[in-house]
Amino acid sequence: MEKEEAKANQDALERRARKKPSPKQNKLTLVPLYCKGCGLCVEVCPTGTLQLYDDPKNKFGTSVKIDAQEYCIGCKMCELQCPDFAIFVNYEEGKKEGGK
Repeated sequence: MEKEEAKANQDALERRARKKPSPKQNKLTLVPLYCKGCGLCVEVCPTGTLQLYDDPKNKFGTSVKIDAQEYCIGCKMCELQCPDFAIFVNYEEGKKEGGK
């Protein structure tokens, strides 16, 4: 793992250490095929939910994993930051009553 990737992981772990698990259970969905391991989602996540790891199956050599889903607060920052649409937060939400 590159120095920058290791630093992004360490920063994420430090952010997570300052947080508590989210009271609301949010669902993260990661599409490994789309992920190029750029780490933007890891850097932007305010709760340190995501981590980078060496992935020999990925042509770029690195991928993202959901390391602590229980910390996800559903802010969708990772989803908005991902240039490859590889991560989704609460993507399959149920319909609200009276809504379409």
